[in-house]
Amino acid sequence: MLLLSGNKEKVVVVPIVGIGGLGKTTVAQLIYNDNKIQSHFDCTHWVCVSETFDPKVMVKNVLESITQQKVEDLALNTLKDLLHKHIKNKRLLLVLDDVWNEDTEKWVRFINIFSSGAAEGSRIVVTTRLRIVAKMTATEMIVPHELQGLSELESWSLFEKMAFKGGVAPGPRYIEIGKEVTRKCCGVPLAIRTMGGLLSFKDTESEWEAIREKQLLSLYFSGQDSEILAATLRLSYDNLPSQLKRCFAYCSLFPKDHRIDVKMLVQVWMAQGYIIKSGQFLLLEDVGVEHFKNLLWRSFFQEVTKDRYGNMKYCKMHDLMHDLAVTVAGMDTICLNAINLTDSLLSSGVVNLERIRHLSIDFENKWETRVWKIPTLLAKATRLRTFMIINVAVGGVKLEGRCEIFLNMTRLRVFGLGDAKMEVFSITFNKLKHLRYLDLSKNGVEILPNEITRMVNLQTLNLCLCEHLRLLPADLGKLYNLVFFYLDDCSSLTYLPAGICNLSFLRELSLFILTEAAAKNSRLAGLGELKSLNNLSGKLTIKGLELVKDKSEAAAANLKEKSQLQHLELWWSDDSNNMVARRCDHERSVLEALQPHPNLKELQLCYYGGTSVPTASCWFSSLMNLVRIELYCCGKLQSLPSLDPFVSLEELVLYNLESLAYVQGETVSSLPFSSLSSSNKDLQFLPSLKSLKITDCPNLIGWSLANMEESPLLPWVSTLEIESCPKMVTIPHFLINFKKVELMDVSSELLSVFGASLISPSLPPAHPRFHELCLQYVNDLPQGLMPQLTSLERLNIWFCSNLTTLSPSILRHLPSLKELHILSCEVLELEDYDYGDGNKGNDENDSVPPRFLPSLRCLVVQSVPKLVTLPNWLQFSSNLQQLDIDWCDNLKCLPSWLKKLTALESLGVFRCDILSRRCTSNTAEDWPIISHIPNIQVDSRHVQKEGCYLEMEEEEEEAEQEQEHEEEASSHTHISRYFTLASLVAVIPFL
Repeated sequence: MLLLSGNKEKVVVVPIVGIGGLGKTTVAQLIYNDNKIQSHFDCTHWVCVSETFDPKVMVKNVLESITQQKVEDLALNTLKDLLHKHIKNKRLLLVLDDVWNEDTEKWVRFINIFSSGAAEGSRIVVTTRLRIVAKMTATEMIVPHELQGLSELESWSLFEKMAFKGGVAPGPRYIEIGKEVTRKCCGVPLAIRTMGGLLSFKDTESEWEAIREKQLLSLYFSGQDSEILAATLRLSYDNLPSQLKRCFAYCSLFPKDHRIDVKMLVQVWMAQGYIIKSGQFLLLEDVGVEHFKNLLWRSFFQEVTKDRYGNMKYCKMHDLMHDLAVTVAGMDTICLNAINLTDSLLSSGVVNLERIRHLSIDFENKWETRVWKIPTLLAKATRLRTFMIINVAVGGVKLEGRCEIFLNMTRLRVFGLGDAKMEVFSITFNKLKHLRYLDLSKNGVEILPNEITRMVNLQTLNLCLCEHLRLLPADLGKLYNLVFFYLDDCSSLTYLPAGICNLSFLRELSLFILTEAAAKNSRLAGLGELKSLNNLSGKLTIKGLELVKDKSEAAAANLKEKSQLQHLELWWSDDSNNMVARRCDHERSVLEALQPHPNLKELQLCYYGGTSVPTASCWFSSLMNLVRIELYCCGKLQSLPSLDPFVSLEELVLYNLESLAYVQGETVSSLPFSSLSSSNKDLQFLPSLKSLKITDCPNLIGWSLANMEESPLLPWVSTLEIESCPKMVTIPHFLINFKKVELMDVSSELLSVFGASLISPSLPPAHPRFHELCLQYVNDLPQGLMPQLTSLERLNIWFCSNLTTLSPSILRHLPSLKELHILSCEVLELEDYDYGDGNKGNDENDSVPPRFLPSLRCLVVQSVPKLVTLPNWLQFSSNLQQLDIDWCDNLKCLPSWLKKLTALESLGVFRCDILSRRCTSNTAEDWPIISHIPNIQVDSRHVQKEGCYLEMEEEEEEAEQEQEHEEEASSHTHISRYFTLASLVAVIPFL
């Protein structure tokens, strides 16, 4: 259904409908991640919708999914234009997960915005629990896919995996009980996983019998499948150990579909006292991680993502699990919407401030909440143990009103003011003596008051991205219970106070700064402060290493004993004058003394002044667990040690190494490519490497002194960036399986060598894939570059000021090319296809040459002054859908053969004075050539939209209507949120 063509609609919507917990999202994920799907669509994006469905919010969320960054809260028309810029004429797959909206008008407005930008063949998959939503969203002639429960055999197979260790039952009675329990789950995967996870912690037959009886009793009072599922989930909760019940209920503080930071979650559990030391685990946070894994196994959490080291980073809760958390938490724990949280609401009695224990304020990433007035009635919430703000929009929120009201919250354990943009603290911290978790990240504070050291119970202090922070408390060492101390990106901080060594429970210290004054001032921290902190884990950045006097001072840091440290950054001064004066042998000896533990996963050396790094005789080659190495601005570095030992290395970054000539020196101990057989080619040098980035290495000649035939093979590299390496002429061999390759300011010889280095894969995936090639600041496109690029899908040629020609003989090697972008190439000429005898084929009746760029859908030409006419080969790219011409003043008119491009859906002409005038209305000279194109924009004016010609008055009226819709939607959203909140809070006691 997703791959088939033939539907008359440009964008086809395929709904998946079923009750909660049936696996709609899982099915959508399987579709989304399928290799055929990924290769069929130009791009795929996923958006979680839930209860809020506002067209403007939806467009913004889709944009954020595409760009992978926060988008400002702009007007709908502006967001629409941005969306179209990203999706224009691309065949897209968009998944809208968990849609509840029954408003047809809102859906039609969103689908029209999306459809007007996407290419024909795009698909939207909608998951919903409501049949009415499935019917409303489904494209005509598309039958919604109604998901059925698992068969009895499938249900039992899933239950076995969850309930029995190794999938083997300890006895026949367990099988009998298990099958009965499974049948009562009605084929719902979430219920089966939950019950299986619950029983996996029960060891005896009697315990299994008891669970079965409780299940039968709870289901006796249930009717519909949804009620049966709710009863099953509640039974699983009821059988949790008491400490896990509290941990789970606490998660009702996060709104639905919220991406929960696992590390932060464990820290707030610790702060609330929900985690008790176990004999098996010495540290509270380790017990907390086990609690999380326990709940995860029982399916209370899902969609766990991990970082590059394998640590659990984020998770989500299923909507039904979130509903359960809200129910069991009761009125003690509540998440309120910031827009509606006013004194008026609080005075209405909807929220019992004197009873509430845990409160979170959800800002929903809304731009209109950049300033938030603190309700004065919050002062009545004197029993609060948690107060935190979440989902703050880009740029933060400024708190207005009396911050002193927080002084009444003397029982606070968790205080989260991240993104609050506070410049001066008006809070007297010495009254918050029970506080254990304090998040002040992304604030504008310059000085952290010394009174904060009176909070002796503090376990977590987060000061990340406090860019103006200059001073920390002198008595910081009095925070004896501190476990997590985050100082990432505190760029104004120049030293740490002495006493860090007293923090014996410290597990994470993200930044340690040395200062020259430390040698004379005992109140400033030196490297010796780190000596006994051997439980440090996560990331540690040490700055100011040029100030270390000798090897013994460096060795005092005792890094080799810190076995749990995963990421180490070592920084010397970035002062270039200072770099010249520094002694190479001294810096090498300091680096030798800073030997880390072999368990280290990531190493960065920044502004290191040695000519080499410690070799096999020292410690560098012993770090066999490294997954990432970055050498940054090490101007004197002339050689690297052998990279052979790093079998786990996934990313290698070399940046601004001015003295480096070869990456691997004179020898490569791995087998050269020429000696590899077809069976072992992908088992050799750096077998795990996925990303290679080499930037600003002006004297780098190549990978090694070996010739090209003896270069190694890097089989799994999918991202390759080589920039500003003008002398580089040799590189390793690569299998053609690239996501993106960027070659910037490199020689023509390297371009040819790159083409020759590419090898078609012989093992799965057998077909080569090359998504994007970006060429910048290159002077020539050699013939040797293109023959191996038959699978290339997108080609960018940018800022090539000396590139003179782009000929058909080069482009003919690119049958898979879908997008061609040419930008700022001042002397570039797009050559015509030559029929011979001087015939350039510019007559629309000329015969057709062999198929030329048959897959091309998008051509963008910007700032190419020597473009006088469109190249004639373009008329034979019959699948072209988008043509944008920008700032090409010498292009005076469009060729008559443009009428032959019947698939063309969009034409944009920008900042081309003469050409713009020839296209700007239905009476202009070139209108007969372009009138068949459904969407035409000339500069800021939409001349034709979806096949309808727009007079100037119509265009202005359409813009006004969009503005009215936007204002009306915003008003309805605020009103509905108020009543939804009031209704929810009112019924919680009766659930």
